[in-house]
Amino acid sequence: MGKLNTSLVATVLAVVVGLCLIILAASLAALRIENFRESVEITQSLFTIIAIIAGGLFAWHKWQEFRESEPHLTITHEVSHRPVGDSYVHIAVTAVLHNSSKVHIELREGLYWLQQVTPVSDEDLEALYAEVFADGEQTAIQWPTLEQVRRNWEKNETIIEPDESHPETCEFIVSKEVKSVVIYTYFHNSRFSPGAQAAEGWHATTVHDIMEA
Repeated sequence: MGKLNTSLVATVLAVVVGLCLIILAASLAALRIENFRESVEITQSLFTIIAIIAGGLFAWHKWQEFRESEPHLTITHEVSHRPVGDSYVHIAVTAVLHNSSKVHIELREGLYWLQQVTPVSDEDLEALYAEVFADGEQTAIQWPTLEQVRRNWEKNETIIEPDESHPETCEFIVSKEVKSVVIYTYFHNSRFSPGAQAAEGWHATTVHDIMEA
């Protein structure tokens, strides 16, 4: 893909330069060099056009290179649950991490966040909803947290190659009184640095309903 973009840019630029040179030659021939000052002005205008087009093509080419070299994860959740004992439910969350970029991705930091949606009292729900619009702008509902699990990997421990998928599973035990949960996962971009245009990390959210145990 990179070679194709480079060839395309070079071809377009060559065509533009060729057309400008043809126009320049035609203009000079028409003037027969009788008006040197006007010839110079035409030449300067043509080279200005070439510089603008070349600059635009170069910027487009660099953006394409950036997009191809930028890491990106596509995250999907596979969630299952089952009763354990008389009072609890076991929830297994598998985050399937698909490397949809052209470069490898190294996992170093991750987060699994389990929140309770139901049951919830009307009073608590009204308070939660009021917080969503507290500053005049809508924000995410901050459901009560059941558990947070942080994951860390050693350097070079887990690397996902381009177009490959990697599963990471986390398990939770919750009360059987919990009927619905929100599952949030986040994985940090180990290549991220402050001021960079690349994403700081990737996340996914899933709402899961638990059947009666």
